[in-house]
Amino acid sequence: MYPYLHIFGKLFSSYGALAFIGLMAGTLYLFILHKIEKDPSDFFNRFLYYIYASAFGGLTAAVFFHIVSLKQNLPAFKYLFTDFHKFLSMFNMGIVFYGGMFGIYIGMMVYSKYFKEDTRNWVRTSIVTMPLFHAFGRVGCAAGGCCYGVVGQHAGTFDTATGTYVLGTHDYFAHSGIYNARIGAYCFPVQLIETVGLLVIFVILNIFIAVQKNKNDYYKSTGLYFVLYGILRFILEFYRGDTVRGLWGPFSTSQYVSMIVVPLGIYCLVCPTEKNFMEKMFTPGKKKEDAKKSSEN
Repeated sequence: MYPYLHIFGKLFSSYGALAFIGLMAGTLYLFILHKIEKDPSDFFNRFLYYIYASAFGGLTAAVFFHIVSLKQNLPAFKYLFTDFHKFLSMFNMGIVFYGGMFGIYIGMMVYSKYFKEDTRNWVRTSIVTMPLFHAFGRVGCAAGGCCYGVVGQHAGTFDTATGTYVLGTHDYFAHSGIYNARIGAYCFPVQLIETVGLLVIFVILNIFIAVQKNKNDYYKSTGLYFVLYGILRFILEFYRGDTVRGLWGPFSTSQYVSMIVVPLGIYCLVCPTEKNFMEKMFTPGKKKEDAKKSSEN
C-alpha cells in the first residue's frame, strides 16, 4: 500500500495520479482508434465527447457512492454543526464504478443531443477505453488501500499521529495478500486480480470490434462489455473485505447491479440495432441549419 507519490517534490494521491494516467491512456487509445477506424470527423469533437462522458461519469460515481453508503454515513451527521472535524473524519468519501459507468453513457447522450451529432459509431468503438481506464483505477485502489479484499492475518502497530498502521520490516506482499495500512492487515489482492480481468476484457473487446462484420451493430460491443464485466464483478465481490458501499443480505450493492447489467448486456447483444432502446439515446435530431433548409424547401 502506497497511498501517496512524491512527484517533483510534491505529494500526490496515488489513486488520483493513477486515475489521471488511466484517463490519459484512454485519450491516447481513443486517438489510435480514430486513426484505425479512419473516422472522417474531427478528432477534437471526439475528444470533447470523451471529456463530456468522463465528467458525467465522475459526478454520478460520487453521487452513487453517497447513496449506497448513506447508512454508514448517517452517524456522522450529528457532528455536522458541533464538531466539523469529527464529521469529516467519520464521513465516508469515495466513488462507485457502476454509478460512473451509467454516468458515462448519460454524458455520451447529452453530447449527442446537445451538439446534434451522430455518435453511435463512437459508442461502438470507445467502449474499449472503459476497462483500460478502470484497470489503472484499480491499481490506484490497491495503492491507496480502498476496495480491499477479504481480511487475512493482522500485523503492524497503530500510529496515532498518522491514523494508520505501520508494518515495520515485514513484506507488503505476504500471507497470500497485500498489506493494508488502513486496517493493519493482509488482504486478498482483489483489486489487482480485477485489474488483470479488466485488461483481458480490454483485449477481448478490441478483437471483437476488429472482427465485427456489421459496423452498424453499434451496441453489441457495449453488450459484450456489460456481460463480461458484470460476471467478473459479481464473482470478485465475494472476495471483497470492505462493506462501505453496502451489503444487503447475501449480496453487495454491486452484485445487485451486476444482476441488472448482465441481462442488459445480453439484450444489447441479441437485440437488432433499430429496436434497441439505446438507438434513441444516440440518434440526434437534425441540426438547426439542416432543419431550416428542410422547412424552406
